This record gives sequence, C-alpha cells and structure tokens, in this order.
Amino acid sequence: MLSVKTREHIRRRMEITGPHLAVLLCGAVSLGVSLAVVSDSLRIVEISDTHGQSGVIVTCATDVNTLVDQAGLTAPGSEDELEIVESNGRDRIHVLRAFTVPVTADGATTDLVATDETVGELLSEAGIAVGEHDIVEPALDEELERGDSVTLQRVEYVEYTTEEAVPAETEYRQTSLFYRNQDKETVLEQGQDGLDQVTWREIWVNGECTETVEIGRQTLTEMQPTVIKCYGEGVPVSIFHGPEVVDGVPTEGVSAVYTGKRSTGYSASLTSKGASGQRLTYGTVAVDPSVIPYGTLLYITSDDGRFVYGYAYAADTGTAMMAGHAFVDLYYESYDEAVTSAVIPVTVYVIDDETAAAYKEENDAIREADLAEHH
Repeated sequence: MLSVKTREHIRRRMEITGPHLAVLLCGAVSLGVSLAVVSDSLRIVEISDTHGQSGVIVTCATDVNTLVDQAGLTAPGSEDELEIVESNGRDRIHVLRAFTVPVTADGATTDLVATDETVGELLSEAGIAVGEHDIVEPALDEELERGDSVTLQRVEYVEYTTEEAVPAETEYRQTSLFYRNQDKETVLEQGQDGLDQVTWREIWVNGECTETVEIGRQTLTEMQPTVIKCYGEGVPVSIFHGPEVVDGVPTEGVSAVYTGKRSTGYSASLTSKGASGQRLTYGTVAVDPSVIPYGTLLYITSDDGRFVYGYAYAADTGTAMMAGHAFVDLYYESYDEAVTSAVIPVTVYVIDDETAAAYKEENDAIREADLAEHH
C-alpha cells in the first residue's frame, strides 16, 4: 500500500501534468481523424494520352485538369475527348487528343476535327453523305490517325442503248474440187449485216466521264455470213464419213482397189434422185451396178492425190458407165463444177459392208441435215 507521502506526491504531479496530457490526447485524436479522412480521399489515378504520354499519381484532387497537370501531361484542349474508367481499384483517364483531317469532297477541301473516329463516322458527323457507288479513300471503316487525309470521289453510272450494225463475216468452205484452178472462188451464200442493240454504261467521277463499258448486247437481226467455196489441198468434196485416211488410203475395211480409172462429172437439180432411188448430193456417184452394187461405200481420190472426192455411195448409173467409157461419174451441185472436174484419173477404194455399216447411222444423219439445208 502506498504511503500517505507518496499519494500526496502523485496528486500534486497530476495537478501539474494533467492539462498537458489532455491537450496531447486531444491532438492525437484529431490527427488520427484527419489521417483517416485523408486516407479515404486519396486514390491512385493513371493518366495517358494519344501522344504516348502517361503518368501515375496518388491524389485527392478531382478536377481533370488538375489531375493531368499533376501527372505532368498537357492539359486537355477544348476539342480533346476523355475516356474515364475504373479498373482494379484505380481510375484511368485517357486523353484523346484532337487533330485535323483534310477532307476533299464535292470540289472543296475542309479541315475536320477527329479524335478516334473512323472515316465513315467523321463524314457522317460532318453531314457529308456517301453514295452507293462513291469512292472513299481511306475506306469508310478505317480508323483515322494523325496525318491522314480523306478523299471522296462522287461516282455516277449512266446507262443507255444504241443500235449497232454487225458486218457480215466471210466463211470459207474449202474443197479440193478447184485443184486445177486454185485461185478460183465461188460464192455459195451472199451475206447480210446483222443488227444488235447494245447497252452501255458510262462511269462519271466528279462530273467527268472516265470510262464507257458495254454491259449487254441483244441481237435484233441475225448476221448472215457470206459463204465462199475455195481451194483446200486434200479437202474432200463429199459430205460423208468413213474410216480414217492415212497418206490417201483408208486404214481399214478396203475390200477392193481400182486404180487408174477414168472419172467424169455430172450435175442435176438438188431434188434429183439416182437410179437407186437415193437423192443425189455431194458424195453420191454413178457406177456400173454390175461392178459396184448400189449402196456400196467408196473412197475416191485422184491418182496423184491432188484431188479428193472422198467417201461416196454408189447411187446412180448412166450410159457412159454401162458402155465402159468411164468407171465412175462424180455428182456435183452445179454444171460449172462438173465441167471443172470433167475427166480425172482416179483410184477407187471399195469399203466392205461390215465396215460401211459402222458409218451408216452417222452418214444417214448427214444426209438428212443436207436435205433440210437445201429445202
């Protein structure tokens, strides 16, 4: 237990130090409160801009200009834009620095202010409409960057139609018939110009026609070619087909060969029929049926190979063949052609029935097509 003297000493000491302790205690409490308030107000702020500047600060400030200044960045301009987000307990401020973009459109160049727009957004904000066919460089979806410029070219399509004559072409049909006069030509059909309706498209860029292209064509009148018969070495006169010929000789089916025989030429109307009842055409010949029966498929060429009548059917006869003055009489569609090929020493190859049968269907179709063409 404390003595009376000790207790008295403590009492007196308290009377002296008590007021000072109270003051200290109150100060400590106030400081603690102030620190708590300041701690609640402090925050971490990251600041950056599109120029590549950035900084991190711990601050109680709330004014953007103050924050940017504290971070050591240039204060935002009147046309700059701010992106402010909170992430992971800290604020992030990104300053989108404005820049000018020269835009050339409709004959004038205007400086527009951009931050993070695309080309399309910039034009839309400026009230500049873009047509369906207009050309914009850079493309509408391109992000704009400092130093970019935009060009808008107005494009318009204008379509119209014209009528255009189609000159008659010349179609040459070769034959070895003219081997004696190789410069000779005969007009089989006189041509006629055609008429087309043509649709054109003009491309206008900024009011100037830069290109005209054809986009459609319709035939109003068919062009008819001029058909000319002319010389062609080794080209058969006949329209019929048979086995392949190599070096002037059929490669298969030859059952007999008659060489050095005299051939003559004759003509008749296009509706004429031979003694066999078959209609006469290029590739039908007159024979002595006792030597070569009607319907036999033959291959006929001159002994020197300069003239080729080609594959032919025995379809007719005549007094010259029966009297032995000629071995074969070759049919032509005109008297002039018959005279041109009046007498020719020929070699006649007889094709056997089995081989000939393989070509009958094809040659029947050729005969029908020829009949339709001439009637």
